[in-house]
Amino acid sequence: MGRETDKIKIAGEIKQAAKIYKQKLLGKRFMYVFDNRYIEVIYKAENFRHLTGVDTNLSAKRFYDYAVRGTLSASQIGFSAQHPYSLCIRKLKHIGSIATLAYSECFMLEEIKTNTMSYKFGTTDLNFTLCLNKDSSQGNSEKNECFIVHSLRDEDCFSKSKDVYTVTHIFSRQNDKKLYTDIIYADKASSIAGLPDCIKKMLDKELLNGI
Repeated sequence: MGRETDKIKIAGEIKQAAKIYKQKLLGKRFMYVFDNRYIEVIYKAENFRHLTGVDTNLSAKRFYDYAVRGTLSASQIGFSAQHPYSLCIRKLKHIGSIATLAYSECFMLEEIKTNTMSYKFGTTDLNFTLCLNKDSSQGNSEKNECFIVHSLRDEDCFSKSKDVYTVTHIFSRQNDKKLYTDIIYADKASSIAGLPDCIKKMLDKELLNGI
């Protein structure tokens, strides 16, 4: 009875997180600047299911569609050896904060190695880490240059990474725009004027006019 009640609560948290995920992250590209270099990150609907930690018979696309429409039910989620209840609970502590991490002060971890996977980069606010690898989807060479969020980890990834950097700027733009139009985080000790030219040429003139 307790576990079934938990599943209802978990489904509710997933549905709420999916709405924020859609509103704040989908359809946008984010540029993280650190160590005088940058990476570009996109969030995909089909990766949302894995971030929740639950087991389900639904496809990744259908799971997200049901969640964002608010029709995901407790009977459609479960737990297994690969997706244990304890791991799900740990991930759900942070699932609603994914968008917050994308918009706020964070660190960039490089070359993260876990027991099961390796990730080129990861962003963290010290509470949890979003692990990133290149988008391997076919048919769009521009998107293939981006990193996507593959995993949410509720653990110390600093000790599993090769290097750690402070993120100095986070910019965003809609996917249909060519230049970054919004600055959503800036370290107080850094400025746009001090960024390398290769980064400044990717910024909209309105941002550059504010230098």
